[in-house]
Amino acid sequence: MSYIALARKWRPRTFSQLVGQEHINKALINSLNQQRLHHAYLFTGTRGVGKTSIARLLAKALNCERGISAEPCLQCDICLSIEQGRFLDLIEIDGASRTRVEDTREILENVQYAPTNGRFKIYLIDEVHMLSQHSFNALLKTLEEPPAHVKFILATTDPQKLPVTVLSRCLQFNLKPLQAEAICQQLQLVLTDEALPFEIHAVELLAHAAQGSMRDALSLLDQAIASCDNNLCSNDVKTILGHTQQDYALQLLQALTKPGPDELITISKKIAAEGGNFHYVLDELLSHLHQITLSQHLPDNNSLIAPTAEIHALGMQFTPEDIQLFYQIGLKGRDEIHLAPTLAIGFEMTLLRMYTFKPAPKSPIPTLSYQTEPKTTSTDSPTQAVSVPTQTQADNLNQTPPPPEMLSPPHASQPAAVDAGQVIMARQESWSQILPQLKLSGLALNAAENAELVSKTGAALILRINKGHQSVFTKPVVGRIEQALTAYYKEPVKLTLQCDEQLQSSPAQQKQIRHEKQQQDAESALQNDPFFQQLQQTFSAELVKNSITPLKNDL
Repeated sequence: MSYIALARKWRPRTFSQLVGQEHINKALINSLNQQRLHHAYLFTGTRGVGKTSIARLLAKALNCERGISAEPCLQCDICLSIEQGRFLDLIEIDGASRTRVEDTREILENVQYAPTNGRFKIYLIDEVHMLSQHSFNALLKTLEEPPAHVKFILATTDPQKLPVTVLSRCLQFNLKPLQAEAICQQLQLVLTDEALPFEIHAVELLAHAAQGSMRDALSLLDQAIASCDNNLCSNDVKTILGHTQQDYALQLLQALTKPGPDELITISKKIAAEGGNFHYVLDELLSHLHQITLSQHLPDNNSLIAPTAEIHALGMQFTPEDIQLFYQIGLKGRDEIHLAPTLAIGFEMTLLRMYTFKPAPKSPIPTLSYQTEPKTTSTDSPTQAVSVPTQTQADNLNQTPPPPEMLSPPHASQPAAVDAGQVIMARQESWSQILPQLKLSGLALNAAENAELVSKTGAALILRINKGHQSVFTKPVVGRIEQALTAYYKEPVKLTLQCDEQLQSSPAQQKQIRHEKQQQDAESALQNDPFFQQLQQTFSAELVKNSITPLKNDL
């Protein structure tokens, strides 16, 4: 008996044998059991994930002599003929070789005829995206309303190339690439059934090399079995796949923890001596960096990761910044390695770039002189430290501080001892100190800041304002200020406005003076700072005065 390739021998015969496509199985099994059958199905997915296998399973389920069922008998003549590829009513069409519209018309001419042996006539068009635009146009009407005895099953690896008019007429099922764990379990099942001893690591290598395709995995397994002496071992599999015999990626990461680059170059020479599969080593290096990052950011008991002892140790030796930089350099080197004069040169330059740009240990940022607290000096000291004026000091730059008894407003329990004609002048009570306690906001606060307190006689209070700000003091604004003053003095207050050409020391002017003084002090402190002077000498640095902003609490 001739040998049958594993990819053909282990093609699934029932939906339960289909690996990794549970979401497709559930939908198709329910449709068959409930007799909810569509006239056109579209299966999409990468190579080797089961598109054609599902189409043949569906053909058996629809034509089995025992009736439509999700579990065909696999024993009747129809089931056996479909498995052997000789069922007349299953017409398999290769869309890549029959792209012309004439081929499509020839197929559609026979659609109207009843099936020969089966219950349905099934048209399986593989790689349907290869059909021409005229072929799709010829197929549309029949695809939308075929005869009752006809079912269309389309398969493609590139559904984006299909017209929307075709997609809208089909039930679309997207087959996903298989996980490496699922492929590994299936390969172990095959090897056990074939009575071949194997190493688990060898099977894992084949599963990862398949990249989500079960057919590729079985083809690689066929090649590995032919190359091994009745025992599937990891070293033989590495040789077949072109992998290095040792985990050089792990050795390279360990070499990066050492001070010199000598070991990096030594390992590179070993890789070249084994065949120079530098792409594979870079891929393994990136994979290890990913595992290290996960171990650094996720707790050890997290079920999503299972780092080895070496990976965990490297995660303790490198900082997260190191790993991110190595990963970025590795990705860039992987893309550009073919641009180097030789692959070895590109690989070694990538390693040396990792070593050269490895982040240096963090060092504290030097403190500027103006950020340090001023030292207290004695009265006879020839020099005094520069300090930023406080709020109270800035308020008193242009006026004499009032006596303590005049700073607090009169209260009901302490009536003001003022005669009817007595006047409390502005110099005796600071408008800048009263204003914050009035709790004004918005336009009223802006208006009050641009005024000066002239006097307060009983319930009458006079404010001096600039003629340019007269329009701001509308009736609602004046009413809000009077209401705030009434609450402050605990007695009714009537506000009178006195216009003048220029004010002397309104709160807004005092605020501007403080700001300019602080700006000058900050500029002077920076100009005299030793660190800044060193920057000027070394890098010809210049001070951008507009970039100096005082802290919010300074105002």
